[in-house]
Amino acid sequence: MAPRFRKETRRFLKRALDSLVLAIELFNRPHELGRSEAVLILLQNAFEMLLKGAIFEQRGTVFEPGSPMSHTFEKCLAIARSDLGLLTEDMARQLRTVDSLRDCAIHYLITISEEWLYIQSRAAITLFDDLLCAAFAQRLADHLPSRVLPLSTVPLRELDVLVDAEFSQIREFIAPGRRRHSEARARLRHMAILESNIDAQGDQPTDDQLCRVIKRLRAGDDWRAIFPGVSSLRLEPDGEGPNFSLRITKGEGPPVRLARTPEEVDQAVFYREVNPLDRYPMGVRRLSRHLGVSEPRTLALIDHLALKDDPECFKAIPVRSAVLNSYSLKALERLRQALETVDLDEVWRTYREKRRA
Repeated sequence: MAPRFRKETRRFLKRALDSLVLAIELFNRPHELGRSEAVLILLQNAFEMLLKGAIFEQRGTVFEPGSPMSHTFEKCLAIARSDLGLLTEDMARQLRTVDSLRDCAIHYLITISEEWLYIQSRAAITLFDDLLCAAFAQRLADHLPSRVLPLSTVPLRELDVLVDAEFSQIREFIAPGRRRHSEARARLRHMAILESNIDAQGDQPTDDQLCRVIKRLRAGDDWRAIFPGVSSLRLEPDGEGPNFSLRITKGEGPPVRLARTPEEVDQAVFYREVNPLDRYPMGVRRLSRHLGVSEPRTLALIDHLALKDDPECFKAIPVRSAVLNSYSLKALERLRQALETVDLDEVWRTYREKRRA
């Protein structure tokens, strides 16, 4: 028997599938009028509707209490990953990239090559299928005719070869005597969006940052030194014909490092100021809701695991005249694991005796 979903969930799913089919249809359009921008916009909408459908099915709402606006795309990602467990880091990274590309397509100017548009579109369809299966135990093939898939007459190349070709084109635009810096920035914007979504939140690149990239390229710097995150990406093709799937994953090695001095910040082309509340987003009340135990018992378990002594789990963050005791997602994971092995009643008794002493 087919699973029964909430009425609103079914509406979200239909919107998601409609947007995905339109994106594929526009990708296969025989002329270029608004083609790449429309594909990026519709792909993002397909994922937003799919995520909201998954969230609504579990929670019965996609609104914060008292808010007139539904969840943002970033909020949907956070819920789908940390609360519903639907996304891996590679999946979340790709979704942030789709969202950033859409923002640029709808609010500014971006030029994306045919090969990159194909990669983003084909990988998005694979990701949509993975997410549809994880959230609703359905496959995309159940909803689409077999002829509906993005078609490309350009053979797929290795990612580093593709990026080499992209930067060869950009170097031609910025060669001495050429006045095509605007076109170079439009092409670089796609690379910069990819870079900013690797182990970060996907900030849009500024013109100043793109001009710094152009300056380094003209000085002879290799793109791998400027975009270390992009150089760590890998394509993982699987199958062939109608069953072909494509995933974008990140290889080993950290492409992003912590800048500890002003000099290191000055040397970086792309950098991001980190808000400590992004890394430590939860207080005890939120932890207790995730764990399904009371706040006092959550505090007892925190004390039992000595999480406040672990800088990767806890940080006291000064905010105006107060100090927030904030915990990371790693702290939540350790607490969940502990609940499977410890005797919480015994932990609670020990904690109360310790407090009385």
